[in-house]
Amino acid sequence: MAKVDRAGERTTGPLKLKPKAPTKTADLVFPVEEPKRDLKNLIVSDEVANQIQSLISKIENYDLLYNQFGLREIDSTGGRTVINLYGLPGTGKSFAAEAIAKEMGKKVIKVNYADIESKYVGETPKNIKLLFKEARDTDAVLIFDEADSILGRRLDSVTKSTDHAVNLTKSVMLLELDNFEGITIFTTNFGKNYDPAFLRRIIGNIEFSLPEKEARRKILEKLIPAKLPVALSAADWDEILANTDGFSGGDLLNVVVYASSHAVERDGAKCKVGLNDFNDAIELIKKSKQELAQ
Repeated sequence: MAKVDRAGERTTGPLKLKPKAPTKTADLVFPVEEPKRDLKNLIVSDEVANQIQSLISKIENYDLLYNQFGLREIDSTGGRTVINLYGLPGTGKSFAAEAIAKEMGKKVIKVNYADIESKYVGETPKNIKLLFKEARDTDAVLIFDEADSILGRRLDSVTKSTDHAVNLTKSVMLLELDNFEGITIFTTNFGKNYDPAFLRRIIGNIEFSLPEKEARRKILEKLIPAKLPVALSAADWDEILANTDGFSGGDLLNVVVYASSHAVERDGAKCKVGLNDFNDAIELIKKSKQELAQ
């Protein structure tokens, strides 16, 4: 009996199922990049800076600490360095991760869960293994942005195949971390969501907080290009710093961009970016933050 396809065309013979699309694991590529950020341009509290420096010292002095001073006797995983940077968005976590890699003279592989997740069952663990192999082969620092997506708690009650796949992915991630003698850096806004098994493997948890007044001044000074025609008095600076209490470094970047764009829209190439431009930008960002929070 003749068959009719979805387009209404008559066909002969049995209907053929469309073959399943092949997986993409073999084609998956993780770019290895030169880090562009530098620690000297990272503006954080003294406490955070000291924590970062201590971790760098641990890596740089591995032979002295673990072989000559015997730390290997109490820490058999000394070759592994797992760092977790957590805190509010825009506080410098990703900047710091890249800067740490540059300080170590290493390249970086930056990923988030969307880069390695596959819709095919069993493929995500393969992608994780491929990722760590690439980092091992290139001696690159692995940077996981939004790491809570993959480091969240394992499911206690497994009722579906997708539940098993989630737990399998996390188990493979744990094994790869254990076998990786390089540097892995996680960044997240939600550090409390991590599975305890991952927390045990992290040697350094560093919290990034919102910048205080003087830190905001330094950030703004870094963010304003020398070529930008800014007209601000000392009193203007004080007002801007007072009005940006509670702003992150990312917010301050947006302030500079908005203020500059507003001045150009008004006066073109002859503009001067003044206090009113900055205040308008600050109020715009405050309004959007309040509305989104609601």
